[in-house]
Parts: sequence; structure tokens; C-alpha cells
Amino acid sequence: METKKVIIYALIALVLSTVVFGGILYFTIFRTPDEMPAEVKVYEYNLGGFSTNLSTVRSYFKGEMVIETTEKALLSVFVEKNAELRDQIIKVFIGKESVDILDPDGQQQLREELIRVISNVTKSDKITNLYFVDYIIQ
Repeated sequence: METKKVIIYALIALVLSTVVFGGILYFTIFRTPDEMPAEVKVYEYNLGGFSTNLSTVRSYFKGEMVIETTEKALLSVFVEKNAELRDQIIKVFIGKESVDILDPDGQQQLREELIRVISNVTKSDKITNLYFVDYIIQ
């Protein structure tokens, strides 16, 4: 009788471990996602070069920026509001000190602030990124 119980328990353990292992294998390796994420199309607009003083004496910023958006219609808005965009961006730079925007954290904070300013001017939340093509602080 003891031998039969051991064999039964061994078979039950084998079946359970096979089910668990098979489930893990199915959900991690063999299963493909039903929906492949669609690649989001992005558009870029070059704002051109900027050269402006910073709030500290004898410090200035010189650089070039590119706006990235997911909405193609915004490209024409950027062209229409180019002067206002440039003015608002220069105001942000004039309010900054060179020590605030020299390190990577400061540059990231500046990038986020500029994205907010651009979003406010264009009245859109489709601005995905802002790239500094050139970035010189003296």
C-alpha cells in the first residue's frame, strides 16, 4: 500500500510540475503579443540658431534647437508662430544663469521648461521632445 501512495504522489507531482513549467514556457517564450505596437511617426521642426545673453554678466548661450512632435499639422503652426516661439525661448534663456544650465540635470530641466513654453505658445500637448543640435555656454 505504501508503494502505491508514493507512486501516486510522484505522478501527481510530475503532472503539476509539467503544467507549471509548460505554463511558464507558454507565457514567456511561445506566446506572441496579439497587437504589435504601432510605430509612432514623428516630425521635426528646426527652430534655427539662437544667440542670447544669460542673466549673469558676461554669459551667453549660443545654440540650435529642433522640436519633435507627433502631429504633422503643428509644423505649419511652428512656421506661423516662429517669432513668438523665438521670443518666448529667448525670455527663458535670459532668466537662466550659466551654472544652472551647464550640467546635464540643468540642461534637462531647461529642455522640459522649453517644451512647456512651446506647448503654451502652440496650445498643443503633442510636443514630444526638444533637441539641442548645438549648445554652447560662455
